Amino acid sequence: MHPNHILEHNIEGVVPEEIEAHFSLLPERYFINSTATEIELHLKMVNQLLTQIQQAESVGTLAPIIDWHNDSDLNMTVVNVVTWDRAGLFYKLAGALTLAGVNIVSTKAISRTDHITIDTFYIMEQKGGVIYDENAESTFRTHIEDSLVHGKRLTPEVDRMEAAFKAKQATGSRMLPAHFPSNVEFYHELSHKRTIIEVQASDRIGLLYRLARLIYANGFDITFARIATERGVAMDTFYIENIHPQKEIDTHHLLELREKITAFVRA
Repeated sequence: MHPNHILEHNIEGVVPEEIEAHFSLLPERYFINSTATEIELHLKMVNQLLTQIQQAESVGTLAPIIDWHNDSDLNMTVVNVVTWDRAGLFYKLAGALTLAGVNIVSTKAISRTDHITIDTFYIMEQKGGVIYDENAESTFRTHIEDSLVHGKRLTPEVDRMEAAFKAKQATGSRMLPAHFPSNVEFYHELSHKRTIIEVQASDRIGLLYRLARLIYANGFDITFARIATERGVAMDTFYIENIHPQKEIDTHHLLELREKITAFVRA
């Protein structure tokens, strides 16, 4: 997709220079995997963020720009979040959605080279379909602002939610047999100095949050993610790099991370 296609439409408040910048600051895969409608929405959201940056005392005080809408064609709710990139951002977004009580079906996460990140989550009710719970969006907004702006830890609340869910399921039936084989694979791309992690595991409350938090806690940041959940099976792919980009990824640390992820998904 070329910026001229987007420029044919009048995007209120967005000047052509911002559109050109958007195309130059993102990798080609973003445009391959995004529709014109999605790109226009992201441009408007980036424009809102840039306006906030001009008025804010510091980038750290910025609330993320959020678009939450139901997509009747997909029969899902789509949540777009545009904010200033920071280490651990992805796992905090996943945690806030978990606490909103929704099921994360898939997601796309990508960052511009000017450190503005665009995260898209496709979510459903626990039994499927768009989100009808009016409190879900406000709960998500509250938790993500608490986490990103005020530094509140989400893990204790995710722990409580997971414990309550397990207790409720104790007398019920599982979606998959307990012996479902989990699998963790690591691939290292020397040319791009990044590592790809592929995880296949039984889906559960807080799975994406805990995987992303585990990656962050071991010194890595997620630069791109592709999440898919089908029939109770989560198939998650993460592109990671060292939290400090100037440092090369250490093989020993990667092996440690693989062991920890493997132990977690098999627990």
